[in-house]
Amino acid sequence: MSFTRLPDRVAARIAAFSVVGLANGIVGVAVIVIADLLGASPVLANVLGYGAGLLVSFTLNSRVTFRSRKIDNYTVLRFLSAFAVAFAINLAAVKSAADWYGAHKLLTSVAGTPLYVAIFYLLCEYWVFRRHPGAG
Repeated sequence: MSFTRLPDRVAARIAAFSVVGLANGIVGVAVIVIADLLGASPVLANVLGYGAGLLVSFTLNSRVTFRSRKIDNYTVLRFLSAFAVAFAINLAAVKSAADWYGAHKLLTSVAGTPLYVAIFYLLCEYWVFRRHPGAG
C-alpha cells in the first residue's frame, strides 16, 4: 500500500462515511429544530435529534458504507460504544480548546470534530463493522 494514495475501496468508504455523516447531521438538526418548535425542552430536543441522527448513521453506514460486511447481533452495541468513545474524545478536545487556548466560542465548539470523525471512522472500519474471517 502506498502512503501517497489510498486504495480505491478505502477512499470510497471514507467518502461514503462523510456523506452519511452529513445526512445524519442534517436529520439530527432538523429533528432538534422541529422538536423545539413543538415545545420540547432543549435537552429532550437534543436527545431526539441525536437519537435520530444515530439511527440514520447506523442504517446508512451498515447498508452503504460497510455493506460488504456481515452485521451480527453485537454490531449495534459496538456502534453505540464507538460513538460514545469518539464523542467523549470530541468533548475533551472542545474542553481543552476552551480551557487552554481561549478560542472563540464557535471555534471551540467544532475543535473536536476532525478528531471525532477520524476516531469514529476507524472504530467503525476496524471494530464495529469489522471484516469477518473468510470475508472478501
